[in-house]
Amino acid sequence: MHGQRHAVSPHENFYRAYSAPQVDAIVDALGHRAEFPYELTYLGDGSEMWRAGEVPSDPGRAPMLSDFDTLLTRHAEQLLALAPSSSPVRIVDLGPGTTRPVRGLIRHLLDRSRLAGYRAIDISAEILELAGENLRVDFPAHAERFELCRGDFTGPDLARVLTAGNTPGHDGADPVRFVVLAGGTPYNFAEPARVLSHVRHAMSDHDVLLLTLRIDTGVDRPPFMDEVSVGGPYKPQQLVGLDLLAVDRSWYVTETGFDRVRSEVFVRARFVEPVTVSFDVGDDPRTVSFEPGDTVLVWRYLYHDSAAVADQLTRCGFRVRLFEHGQDRQVVLVAATPAP
Repeated sequence: MHGQRHAVSPHENFYRAYSAPQVDAIVDALGHRAEFPYELTYLGDGSEMWRAGEVPSDPGRAPMLSDFDTLLTRHAEQLLALAPSSSPVRIVDLGPGTTRPVRGLIRHLLDRSRLAGYRAIDISAEILELAGENLRVDFPAHAERFELCRGDFTGPDLARVLTAGNTPGHDGADPVRFVVLAGGTPYNFAEPARVLSHVRHAMSDHDVLLLTLRIDTGVDRPPFMDEVSVGGPYKPQQLVGLDLLAVDRSWYVTETGFDRVRSEVFVRARFVEPVTVSFDVGDDPRTVSFEPGDTVLVWRYLYHDSAAVADQLTRCGFRVRLFEHGQDRQVVLVAATPAP
């Protein structure tokens, strides 16, 4: 026997964090795909989780976290070999987060007088503020080189950010752009191939795409890949979207598992109480209802092996130039250039 239906409306913070089109996108995703778009959890309250994430807290995951933070730096010379020796490099960081993964690469380029500039794009003003703070602390003498742009790199904003202010380097050579997607960013989207193809079409022939991501090595697979785990593991920010909707955590249980059809690790909420969420969207109020047993996906990650990663990049118009494993073999750096 289930309890009385819970009727709730999103907190004020929800409407402060999201624009009207973003609210519509969230309602559509909840209603049509039973999903809260994870990329929108970086706004508002969710950004505080990223700020807290500046200090790794789980010693058991330290090797993997270290790889994500250092792979670009450790292979900086190999990456520079993909650019003409006379060309300066402009970093374009898509979804910069804390900027930890790129700071070592920035330092390497500065030490060799190769940095033409750094530009980041993110939909979250809070994330950009965090990125800017960290860059200013690490590189106080180079603040003028850092540009932080608010926008959606999965849409038309990407072309604007890639082409804006492309001035030649100090010796007159045109900069090569290193387009960075760190931490497996595209693989959290419902359609990673669409994101990668979009990035490919916005890049010039001389740009280099840099990806860091976790891959499926076939070993040390967590138990939830064989059987759905109730109650976790999950990260707090994966539930931020439902928190903002005023959905109490006692009204659902979390489930972590693996979708073999889509090759995706997922975290979802399975409702144990009936819930209706009403949205204030101007003259057209909208509601989304959940019954006991219904699920909402709150996080997804495309979990490919190395061959599948390379194959997808090829199908999206790239040529893989570098594929390096970290000390934890599950984390890799991939460099790819647009295929002719």
